[in-house]
Amino acid sequence: MKNFSGRPSAGQGGLRYRLAVAFSLMSLIPLLVLVYLVINYVFPQLNVITDISIVVFLAIVLSLLGFILARRIVEPVIGIAADTKLIANGQYDRQIAVSGDDELATLANSINAMSQKIKSNLDELKVYGQKTREINTEIHKRVVVLSNLLQITDIISATSMELKDVLGLVVAKVAQLYDNGFCALLLEKESSGRYVPVVSNSLQDEALEGMTIEEGEGLLGKALFTRSSVVIDSSTKDTSEARRLKEACGINNIIAFPLYSGKNTFGMLLSGNRADGYSFSSDDLDVVKIFAKQITIAIENDMLLKRAKSLTMKDDLTDLFNTNYILPRLDEEIKRAIFYQRPCSFLIFNIDDYKAFRELNGQIASEEMLKKVAAVLKGYEGQFGKAARLDADEFALLLPENNKREALDVAEEIRKKVESSRFVDSQKRPLTVSVGVSENPIDGSIGKELFKKAKEALARAKAKGKNRVSG
Repeated sequence: MKNFSGRPSAGQGGLRYRLAVAFSLMSLIPLLVLVYLVINYVFPQLNVITDISIVVFLAIVLSLLGFILARRIVEPVIGIAADTKLIANGQYDRQIAVSGDDELATLANSINAMSQKIKSNLDELKVYGQKTREINTEIHKRVVVLSNLLQITDIISATSMELKDVLGLVVAKVAQLYDNGFCALLLEKESSGRYVPVVSNSLQDEALEGMTIEEGEGLLGKALFTRSSVVIDSSTKDTSEARRLKEACGINNIIAFPLYSGKNTFGMLLSGNRADGYSFSSDDLDVVKIFAKQITIAIENDMLLKRAKSLTMKDDLTDLFNTNYILPRLDEEIKRAIFYQRPCSFLIFNIDDYKAFRELNGQIASEEMLKKVAAVLKGYEGQFGKAARLDADEFALLLPENNKREALDVAEEIRKKVESSRFVDSQKRPLTVSVGVSENPIDGSIGKELFKKAKEALARAKAKGKNRVSG
């Protein structure tokens, strides 16, 4: 059974049933009164059956008319209730049919307005929810970027990592900024004005083969020369140079930042992704620029550390002089020896099997061994002599006023003292050194010649079985 509005009446049979019962009960008394009046006063001459039939017929007609009228009042209420239930269950697009301008129409319009308001609020909540997710994603991304920047800053400040490892870490972090992202770093090759890839991440090796930036030539070369950035994405003008670069690297979107400081240009940082229709935001450019600055700082720090190391005169571990000091001092002592016609000797010591010892016993034991050898050499410096550490396992001793014979005796004495130092490895093998000796003017008249002759003598000592002196 359907109501007048065409809506199904499931769940509303009870209301209809109660309406019918109530209407029947309300019609019963008037019906009886009507029968009585008709029989006694209207048609007293008719027989009872005819009278009753006419009365009943009239009562039924009147009752049906009343019931139809009542139903037309109640059915819209039932329809509104059914639609309201559907709206309450989440069908906010549903509208209650409205006819006329009575109280029921006002009620239906109010419910329709409320459902539309609810729908509008829910739509806004969905939009806000999506925006909130996007904001959370952006916040997470920024936190990750900030964490990466702090990590790299700590590494650069600590200076405990090799430059190539720092550059590799930065490039990897930049490649992770985008989905399907990449990054490559190009540095100048031997002050030639040519910049070649030194490290990359998520970029095919074949894309880097032969990739070279000539300063002042091509899109990237001109950007290097003018120290300006390059952006290639869906929002920038498509040029032949941009197409060639994208095809060469097999990528769609590129940010290129030059690396420079003062008058020095170090290279270029390339980053981006392979997404179609992608456009970089200003935040993307700022983040990559910060990473490029970090690379510049790392390169500058490395250059300054190397320069500072070249200026130092002492070895940090052994407190002996280093190569920067001993070789110029050797030249000075040779000049003095020639002027006063006095001898000057130069000794080079090499620890036997040092690499094997370090691999077997570790870094700490190796450093203790180096300090032990340095302590022995310090005891022979004298008034003019100087001891130095030339390399990881190599030492030198400058002995003015000593000819080769005297220098050989000193070298043999030092060799024995080192061997008897009771410093042994885990396999109970004693510490030993091999020594090469040279003298001015027999082996040369300048420092380089004496250094070369001492190295040759050292090689002969090693070839004869180590732990010996050769001159």
